[in-house]
Amino acid sequence: MPRCLLLLLAALLAACAAPAEYSSAETVPQSVQGDGPVQIPPVPVAGARTAPQPLPGWLRLPPGPGPHPVVILLHGCGGLGSNQTLWAKRLLEWGYGSLTVDSLKPRGTGSVCPPDKQPLVTRFDRAGDAIAAARWLAAVPRVDAGRIGVLGNSHGGATAATLALREFEAQSGGLIRAVVNYYGPCREPARQGDIPMLALAGEDDDWSYPARTCRSFQSTLVGRKDVTVQTYPGVVHSFDNPTLTQRRSSEGHAMQYDAAAAEDSFRRVRAFLARSLAPR
Repeated sequence: MPRCLLLLLAALLAACAAPAEYSSAETVPQSVQGDGPVQIPPVPVAGARTAPQPLPGWLRLPPGPGPHPVVILLHGCGGLGSNQTLWAKRLLEWGYGSLTVDSLKPRGTGSVCPPDKQPLVTRFDRAGDAIAAARWLAAVPRVDAGRIGVLGNSHGGATAATLALREFEAQSGGLIRAVVNYYGPCREPARQGDIPMLALAGEDDDWSYPARTCRSFQSTLVGRKDVTVQTYPGVVHSFDNPTLTQRRSSEGHAMQYDAAAAEDSFRRVRAFLARSLAPR
């Protein structure tokens, strides 16, 4: 076989064997119309373990050319559920797009709720996922890259709070402009950055005690107007999910919808997003 053909064959084999390189620009299909499944390329983020596979997501955008503000939705420890769908619909009614991100499937697990499974996917790992999602969104033509927020529930709420820490804020490159923490704990106030945060929790929620930790967190940050904490007496975990009309338990923690607390929280979230994701 001629030498030139051998060299060509070797180059082709090397290209096939090479690991895939993911770039946001290459993975945003021209056909993205604002409602459908997407694949988000993971990116290295210091302090987070990078997902071994692309992150499955579902992008929903309002009608029209945009560009539109978008909120990244982060599920709880049990993975994607009805609440993310409900939040996507609610945000759409308010004029926001959403990108729901699955952090568990690419890592080969369906839940990290049991204590022995919690180290499998941490809030730090998922902060890296959210940064990857924000970078991906910034390349979508109908998305306003200057108006991206994050809303998480439970484990996703803790992740949202983590994104506001200085080290993750710096790595987001200014793309994430606001975070909403639904009943996730608030930690490390000394490392808090400048991303505005709204935390909402029930005072009878004993799953990581989000009301207690977030009130303590806020009291440490005296004079900070960009951290808001709202708690609700007598309310437990998952109070914003209307599918949980009957009290149930997960890992020994009570969960139940509370209509009054939920509606109040929705008003607060809407006002917070309007302020924080206002056009620059």
